[in-house]
Amino acid sequence: MFKRLFLQGLFVIFTFWGHSQTVFNFNGIVKNSSNESIVGAQFIHPKTQRIISISNESGFFDFSADTNILIIQQMGYKNRFVSSKNQWITLSDKSDLLNTIVVSENKRASELKKATISMSIISPDLIQNTAPTNVSESIERINAVQVVDNQPTIRGGSGWSYGAGSRVGVLVDGVPLLSGDASSPLWSFMPTEGVSGVEIIKGASSVIYGSSALNGIIHIKTRKPTTDPYTQLTLSRGGYDLPKRKSLHYQGNKRNTISNLTVYHTGVYKGLGVTLGVNLLDDESYKMSDFDRRGRVNLGLRKAVAKHNLVYGINASYQEGKSGSFLLWESLDLGYTISDSFPTISLTERISIDPYIKWQKGSFSHSLNTRFLGINNDVDNGDNAMDQSNKSDLLFAEYQVNFSPLNSKLNVIGGLLVSKTNSKSPLYSGDHTSENYASYIQLDHQWNKLKLSGGARYEHFILDEKDEGRPVFRAGLNYEAAKYTFIRSSFGQGYRFPSIAESFILTSAGPVSVFPSNNLVSETGTNLELGIQQGFRVKKLNLMLDVAVFQMKFENMMEFTFGQWGPIEPPTFGIGFKTLNTGKTSVQGVESNLLFDGKFKEMKFQGFMGYTYSKSRALEPLKVIEQNATYRNTSSDTTNDVLKYRPQHLIKVDLMATYKKWHFGFGATYQSSVQNIDGAFLVLVPGVQESQDKNLSEHVLLNGRIGFRVSSHWDTNVIINNISNREYIIRPADIAAPRCVRFQITYTIDKSK
Repeated sequence: MFKRLFLQGLFVIFTFWGHSQTVFNFNGIVKNSSNESIVGAQFIHPKTQRIISISNESGFFDFSADTNILIIQQMGYKNRFVSSKNQWITLSDKSDLLNTIVVSENKRASELKKATISMSIISPDLIQNTAPTNVSESIERINAVQVVDNQPTIRGGSGWSYGAGSRVGVLVDGVPLLSGDASSPLWSFMPTEGVSGVEIIKGASSVIYGSSALNGIIHIKTRKPTTDPYTQLTLSRGGYDLPKRKSLHYQGNKRNTISNLTVYHTGVYKGLGVTLGVNLLDDESYKMSDFDRRGRVNLGLRKAVAKHNLVYGINASYQEGKSGSFLLWESLDLGYTISDSFPTISLTERISIDPYIKWQKGSFSHSLNTRFLGINNDVDNGDNAMDQSNKSDLLFAEYQVNFSPLNSKLNVIGGLLVSKTNSKSPLYSGDHTSENYASYIQLDHQWNKLKLSGGARYEHFILDEKDEGRPVFRAGLNYEAAKYTFIRSSFGQGYRFPSIAESFILTSAGPVSVFPSNNLVSETGTNLELGIQQGFRVKKLNLMLDVAVFQMKFENMMEFTFGQWGPIEPPTFGIGFKTLNTGKTSVQGVESNLLFDGKFKEMKFQGFMGYTYSKSRALEPLKVIEQNATYRNTSSDTTNDVLKYRPQHLIKVDLMATYKKWHFGFGATYQSSVQNIDGAFLVLVPGVQESQDKNLSEHVLLNGRIGFRVSSHWDTNVIINNISNREYIIRPADIAAPRCVRFQITYTIDKSK
């Protein structure tokens, strides 16, 4: 009550103070408590409630009004009064979990509580405290999300594909970062330094994000430069413990090490925003012939021209590295020993150059994002007759326009996209060209407590001589049923065209081959969801419960399948992998998440608990998919015709707590057994049947971390993954990492504090 009277009194004082003036000039910058610019902050007339102006891409505002005091508001922040004298305006965050701001659902800032589809977010604190060597390690901690052999899957929408054909789109600052030839996420090429957050959409998002978003998207957002420079250097070093079984000690009692160095700096110098990131990794790994040594540098330049509401810049990255790969074990007893005597060694070069421009005029916001991505993998597998080297160049451009009229709750977003990949690879049996053209539109409108969303996209692909296109649609609603209660429903279609790798790859990995699949056809899918989000506040504890029921259906689903697809000739006798259309499939289930944060005396804490149940099924198990093979007769377990490589139950928990200078973290994952795999594994690969009998795919994984802040600049952290040193498999013929312990030290200079 006192606060309200104070603000009203302040308003009266400012009004009388400026009574003799008819025009008042407002200009300055709007920022949040982290000193980041706030885009789209609304300046509202206190009497008419009319929106007079909004802050631009740089948080800048410059306008005139007939009153000396206005109300400023923005989603996720507390309203406040401002006068024409206020040039540097700081808005305070709302503390409620439901007021979190996201941008991925419709490519503009919106409130998480009003999303029409399930979303999860990863805070930069979780990434910093868990010291990942790539972002996928942090993403795996989120409920309903798994990453198997670098391929992400959400709610069991994908099985195992060994690095080709992702059903989940992966973006960095709105630009896709999938390889052009294999449509595979380039995790090691993505920054772990300077990440401001990760947003995950769980459901078909093809209307806005295209073909690879059939199962959802993962959007990594990086820190933007501000006038106050920020510098951080992080060094971690540790090692892998010895497995419990001595037969897994392939090099005696020697323990392999892992070292990681990241350097990040951002700031604005004479109006030019500069971002620099460096990453050096030396990972000896825990398996024979499996290692990763790489270096990466990122550079970003950003220029804002406030008077023209214009921002333009360029981001560039270069990475070089050497790595060894591991496909199949020798046996279960020799689970960390490679099945082939000669490892596959890759020398990798990657480069990306991403110019962009954004400008705003009236109610229209425009952006043009472009990318050149070049990849060169020089592979030595010890077989001169089987060259696995591959090279590809990708060109990408997307123009987007956003229409948000003042005094209206309508938002329209549309765009045009073009992408072209040229691949010159012995791995893919020659030269290939893939092209993608798309146009899309989505409308969102808010009526009091009801938000409606709908959109359409037309996608066209050309792969060599194959030419195909089709539309996809989506619709969603969100209704505020009561205070802190939000009900949502969504329908989304997806469409994925075969990649160059899935269609043309021809190679061998030790005793097995990988075969091309020239007759692959596109897969399509639909996603239905009904969810409810309920917020609670108990004293100083904030909680948010989210429950969603979902159903995914796919036509002509593409699955990586192990069997005998080639002629019975040495050395592989036709045994290997091939991507095949397996017919109609469905995945149904329920996901629940409980998020919380609060304070108890001097301890602050936050975290989440989540459970996902998914029931998958092949709807055409007797359909002939290749030669005489069907889904049923290629399966190891035909009970209920469940889909391969998918657990039915998944539980994930993570807790972070801060007490004075100490911070603690704990994570746990439970995965139920993988019931069905390719039956050929049981017959052709030693030890797989035994691992299935021992149920090694079912496991509880415990992780922990503890840190101490030495000073305002120095932080230390100890990270322990797989605390119990549990032995488990992540897919057939591959045992996961044993216990790993790392020590991390971080030096930070943050001038905004």
